[in-house]
Amino acid sequence: MPTPAPWLIITLVAIACALAVSAAKLATTRLLLRHRSANASRLIGKALRPAQLMAVTGGLQILLSAQHGQQGWGGDWNAVLSQSLLFGTAASGAWLLSNLLSVAKEPIHRRWDGLEQDDVEGRRRRTQMVILYRLASVIVWTVAIGLVLFNIPALREVGISMLGAAGVAGIIAGLAAQTMLQNLFAGIMLAFGDALRLDDVVVIEGELGTIEEITLTYLVVRIWDDRRMVLPTSYFTQHPYVNWTRDTPEVLGSVVFDAGLALPVAEVREELSRFLDGNPLWDGRKASVAVLDATGGVIRVRLLVSAANPGDQWDLRCELREHMAAWLAKEHPDCIPEPS
Repeated sequence: MPTPAPWLIITLVAIACALAVSAAKLATTRLLLRHRSANASRLIGKALRPAQLMAVTGGLQILLSAQHGQQGWGGDWNAVLSQSLLFGTAASGAWLLSNLLSVAKEPIHRRWDGLEQDDVEGRRRRTQMVILYRLASVIVWTVAIGLVLFNIPALREVGISMLGAAGVAGIIAGLAAQTMLQNLFAGIMLAFGDALRLDDVVVIEGELGTIEEITLTYLVVRIWDDRRMVLPTSYFTQHPYVNWTRDTPEVLGSVVFDAGLALPVAEVREELSRFLDGNPLWDGRKASVAVLDATGGVIRVRLLVSAANPGDQWDLRCELREHMAAWLAKEHPDCIPEPS
């Protein structure tokens, strides 16, 4: 009986491995049908393609190892195919693990997504979850790529020679690696140091914004006018910044204006009280009037008010500034200082 050609056996084994994974997927789906679990269905769907590829490459590797030395299975094509299959197994394994991590992240992300600013604990956990997921994904793909490069003799020799060289290339590579690791560790410190979380309101480089995204290497701040400021994570370990919502979103805000010495401050206090009564933007914690300075026939008055979050505080200050300007022009126009 003639022996089948190697390519025919390889093709049949590849098809059999792919069909085996499909059959396992079908059987698992039937078993879980009674539960109608959306998470289980998504997990099976995400794992099918990379599992098929991994089964095919792994099965063919086993076949080539078992047939090594047999008639018709020798030659350079066997070694080249074995190495290619190893690369395919590493890539499909990383693909499978990445998909599994993505599916595992989704229930946690849905639980803590769309949180209010006063849910500090929830925002802390969501930030840590996002950083851990991305760190795990980076590790998975780094291991896969490292396995591929390690099995390519030419690249392995180049890597050894570059590490052993004491030239400019080695210095540049060392500086690049130092910067990358610096940002990587800074991202981990942000996740677990509890100094910064997703949806925190911050002031950076004179810009007021909200933390929109935190990765291992950079951070995105959504500024109040919908611009995005992208900064390396190492920035936040080397420069000061203001976090308005680190412990609580409640903040104070002030409105300052100049008026003549004849302005009755007691009436200003009464008008502030009337303005705040029933105003939904005021949280009732703080309201005060203070004269900060009095020089040259002019006093500087500060109105201090509180709000439940930075957004309400901004709107409250704008409304109060507008109201007090109209009140001063109507009730005490003689106290409006001349423009300089």
